[in-house]
Parts: sequence; structure tokens; C-alpha cells
Amino acid sequence: MSDASPQEEQGRTAWRGLLVPLVGSAAFFSSSLAGVIKTYQRYGWPKNAFKLSDYFLLSLPFLIIPLAIHETVKNGLEAQEYGHN
Repeated sequence: MSDASPQEEQGRTAWRGLLVPLVGSAAFFSSSLAGVIKTYQRYGWPKNAFKLSDYFLLSLPFLIIPLAIHETVKNGLEAQEYGHN
């Protein structure tokens, strides 16, 4: 990629830096989903298996992911307003 400008090369490096975490996260998610399917096939849906604290733990990703996205977008927009990229 010798035809790439320094800025394009930086962007390429930044995006490639995300590959390992993305692949790892996808593998973890796939493994978890396979575990859920396997457990369901063996035991069926959970009946009175979870306590209140379990539901709290299960809800954390649904709280953290939107918050992280919100903060990332908000900080990115503020950086653009102040001329930082």
C-alpha cells in the first residue's frame, strides 16, 4: 500500500488494530450463544433458576453498551466542534 497517504495509512492501522478485539469478541459471543443453545436443548428454558442478582448481572450489557455508544458519539461530536479529529 505504498500509494496510500500518511493519513490513509494511519486510518488503516487504526482499523486493523480493532480486528483482534472484534474477532475475539465475536468468538466469545458465538461460544456463549452455543452454550445457551446446548443448555436449552438439555434442560429447556430456565424455570425459577435465576435470582434478582442474576437478572441484574444479565442486564448489565444492555446498560453498558448503549452508554458506551452514547459517550463515544458524544465525545466524537464534541471533538469535531472543537476542531479535534
